[in-house]
Amino acid sequence: MRKFILAGLVLLCAVLFFMKTNETKEIRVRVIPNSNSVKDLSVKETAKTITICYLKEAYDTEYQTYISNIQSTMSSFESVLEKELNHSVEVQFGNHTLYNKTYNNNAVKNTNEMTLYVIIGEGKGDNWWGTVYPEFLEVNSSEEVKYESLILSIFKKIRS
Repeated sequence: MRKFILAGLVLLCAVLFFMKTNETKEIRVRVIPNSNSVKDLSVKETAKTITICYLKEAYDTEYQTYISNIQSTMSSFESVLEKELNHSVEVQFGNHTLYNKTYNNNAVKNTNEMTLYVIIGEGKGDNWWGTVYPEFLEVNSSEEVKYESLILSIFKKIRS
């Protein structure tokens, strides 16, 4: 009987280890406007477009490389946002728990994930959020993002 219990425990540990090492790491993004006024929500949409462009430029299929790309260009990205939005902006990047949500008809579990925050002004408005890693996704991803050559050139300068 002891052998069966020991074998069961070893098997359970192996399964738990396998499940833990195969978890998909995510990088999430949240853009939080100053308020819910029409003007501030419009600024949020502009910030969202710029942020998506930035994250696509920084994207790498390697998780740690993508994180490094974001970390090394964060302060420049914050400056670009402030200039383009004509508003104070704070960019934060670190582990954060985003609680249960529905995303592309799937449940997003309550986990602690790397999250890029773009906080505009006081950050008291309703946020936009999405997941940008392991695959580049966004909520309602049927929306096409248009690049502007000025923004692309700025981000290329940031990465160099």
